[in-house]
Amino acid sequence: MLTPSEVALAVADLAPRIEGGQLQKVWQPDEHTLVLRVRRPGASVFVVLSCDPRAARLAEAGDRPAVVPPEPPGLCAWLRAAAEGRRVVSLRQLAGDRVVELVFPEARLVAELSGRHANVFGLDAEGRIVVAAHTSASTKRDLRPGRPYVAPVTPPLREDAPPRFASAAAIEAAARARLETAGADEDAAARRRLIGGVRARLSRLRAKVAEDVARAARAEELRRFGELLKPIAHSLRRGATEARVQDWYAEGAPEVAVPLDPTLDGPGNAARYFARYRKARAGAERAGERLAEVDAQLAALAAIEASDADAVGVEAALRAARLWRAPPAAKAAGKAAAPRKPYRAYTSRAGEPILVGRGGADNHDLTFHVARGNDTWMHVRDAPGAHVVVPQPARGREPHPETLLDAAALAIHHSDLRGEPGAEVTVTLRKHVRAVAGAAPGRVTVAGGRTLTVPDLAARVERLYADAEPACARRARVARWSRVARPRSVAACRSTFRADC
Repeated sequence: MLTPSEVALAVADLAPRIEGGQLQKVWQPDEHTLVLRVRRPGASVFVVLSCDPRAARLAEAGDRPAVVPPEPPGLCAWLRAAAEGRRVVSLRQLAGDRVVELVFPEARLVAELSGRHANVFGLDAEGRIVVAAHTSASTKRDLRPGRPYVAPVTPPLREDAPPRFASAAAIEAAARARLETAGADEDAAARRRLIGGVRARLSRLRAKVAEDVARAARAEELRRFGELLKPIAHSLRRGATEARVQDWYAEGAPEVAVPLDPTLDGPGNAARYFARYRKARAGAERAGERLAEVDAQLAALAAIEASDADAVGVEAALRAARLWRAPPAAKAAGKAAAPRKPYRAYTSRAGEPILVGRGGADNHDLTFHVARGNDTWMHVRDAPGAHVVVPQPARGREPHPETLLDAAALAIHHSDLRGEPGAEVTVTLRKHVRAVAGAAPGRVTVAGGRTLTVPDLAARVERLYADAEPACARRARVARWSRVARPRSVAACRSTFRADC
C-alpha cells in the first residue's frame, strides 16, 4: 500500500506529463484497475489507477494491458463516453492523503488508494457519483450513485517515511511483482484446498470401509455359533439371553456362552446366526473390493499431488480421475424462491387454464384470494373434493365448453368420488360462493348453479395429466383408474349445496 508521500511522488511525476494532454484510450483489464493512455505532443503516457486491495496505486505502465475483457465494465464504459478524446485538466492529490483526483472538462475520476477500502469513483460535472469500480462498504459516507461525492475525513498526518520508489514507473513495477507473488500464493492455497479436501474425504471413507472389513471378519464366528446351537436348538425356549454349549471346534472343547435373542426360540436363533453369517460373508467380499478401490484412489491422489500442475490443472486431473466434482451452483444473490401456489395448474384442450386447489386451506385461498367474481367455480356434488376454478377468458366471454368438461373431470378426479360412475359436478360463478362462518377452511355454501356430468372422464384426466408438468404425470401413473373407490357416505342434498372440503 502506498504512503501519502509516495502518492505525492506519483502525482508530481505524472501531472506535468499528462495535464493538457488528450485522453486517447481507456482500458479496464480487471474490476479494480483502469489504464489510461494520455497523449501529448511527442509522447504517450499510460496512467494506472488501481483500487486492488493488494496493490492500490497511482502509477505509470510501459504499455497497454495485454489482456482486456471483450465487453468493457461499467466504469470503463462510462469513462470512455464521458472523457475519451477530451483534455486532461489536472491531476492532484487531495488533502495530502491517499486520494487523487483526475479532472476532465465534464467528468472527474477520484481514486481512494487506502488498502482494502480502496475504490475508484466516476463523478459528473456537479460532483455526483455516477459509477464506481465496486460497491462501497462504507457506513460513514453515502457513496451510492446519484449522491454527491464526500471525500474521506483525513486524520492528522504523522511524519511520513521517505518514499520507497523513485518514480511512478517504479511503483508499477513493484506492484506487478507483488501481484505475481500474491497470485502464486493464492494458486498454491487453492491447490492445497482441493487436494486436502479430497484426501480428507477419502480418508474418512477408508476408515469406514476398514470398519466394514473388520466387522465382516467375524463372519466365521457367526457360523460357528449357529453350528453350536443346532444340536440343542429344540431345547431352547423364548426369553433366554444366552446358551452355554461345548465348543467342539476349539482345542479342548471349552464351554462358551452364545448370546441369544430373547424374542426368538432355539431354531430361530440358529437361523438368525446363519443369516447374519451369509450377509457378513457377502459384505466381506464387497468391503474388500471397496477398500482396494479407495486405496487406488488415494494412490491416484498422491500422484496428482506430486505433479507440478497449478490449481486449474489439479482440478482437471481430479475430475478426470473421478475424485472431485464442482459443488452445485448457488442461487443468485437476492433471488428468492418462488412462493408456493395454493393450486395446481392444468391446460384444457381449448388451451385455457384450469386451477385445482391442493387442500382445505388452499381451496379457501384459491376461491377467495385468487379467483375473481366472474370466474367459473366447480366442485363435485355432495362429497369432499378440491375447488376448481376456470378464469374468465375475457370480459363478457365464457370458457370454452371443452374447458368446462375438462375442469369437471378434474373436480371428480380430485374428490372422494374418484372412480365412481355418474358423478355430478356443481358449476357456478365464484361470486355466488360464500365461506361458512366458523367452519374449517374450504367449507363453503353455493347459491344457484347448474349440474354437469362428464361421459369420457378417464380419457380427459389422462390427457390433462399427460399435458401437465412431469410431477403430475408421475402421480397420474400411480393413481390409475383401476384403483377401488374409497368408502364414502353421501349426505342428503339440501336446498343450498354445501361443499365440505
